[in-house]
Amino acid sequence: MIQQTQQQTDEQVVAQHLAGHRCAECAPRGGCMRMLRVIRRRQARTDLAAALAARTEVTGR
Repeated sequence: MIQQTQQQTDEQVVAQHLAGHRCAECAPRGGCMRMLRVIRRRQARTDLAAALAARTEVTGR
């Protein structure tokens, strides 16, 4: 349940930034730590899925 809530929040952050809006964590120079965390979580999920797929192929389970 927590992961689902986090994913929904992440999608809201992405939509907000794609629409050209800034959030409270957007730095004056244009970087956003909140958006960076979203991107890192997405990459971690992708890496985990790839590792599990590779392991499944090797072990056949």
